Amino acid sequence: MASVRPGGLHPAARILLWCGWAVTVERAAQTPLIFLAVAAATAFLFAPVRLQLLRLLRRTRWLLLVLLLTYAYLLPGTAWWPALGWASPALEGVQQGVLRVGRLALMLAGLALLLASTSRPRLIYGLYVLAWPLTWLGFDRRAFAVRLGLTLDYVERAPKPANWLDALRVPLPDEGTPTTYTLEAERWQSRDSAVILVGLFGMVIGLA
Repeated sequence: MASVRPGGLHPAARILLWCGWAVTVERAAQTPLIFLAVAAATAFLFAPVRLQLLRLLRRTRWLLLVLLLTYAYLLPGTAWWPALGWASPALEGVQQGVLRVGRLALMLAGLALLLASTSRPRLIYGLYVLAWPLTWLGFDRRAFAVRLGLTLDYVERAPKPANWLDALRVPLPDEGTPTTYTLEAERWQSRDSAVILVGLFGMVIGLA
């Protein structure tokens, strides 16, 4: 990999920022969470981020619905609609379910920003860099990057099946497909370290 001068933040720094955002959203109290939601709402001002977020929400809509119903009906509490009797969800369960769905939606908003602002090769290279500590455990990060890149390229080029049954019938990729995947290495710069430090400071404030 030849080292190049990156445009913008290093992809590994971007992934770390999203991880910090996810931890903050998950652990923050409700009051700081409101400010995080307002900050995340600004993502809708940018069309690429908005489209990416809507795509993620559409793909996870059933998961979000199941989580909401699970919290609403399994957590004990006051009946939200007493006239329904046993079929009424618990008020406390609905509140906790909405909170859980809201946290996941905020995580997806951060992920949408990451995906919309970082190309796929740069994301793969960022994961390649972050996987360096795993090499001490015998993890082959080069093979991981190649397989991930080739798989994503195949998924993008493959024709979209009409339904899930057609997807199961799609043949596996030919064994003769290329086994190499080229990534451009990027140098970690001082600005990346500065942004990570600012992100850590913001995470501490959000969790305070």
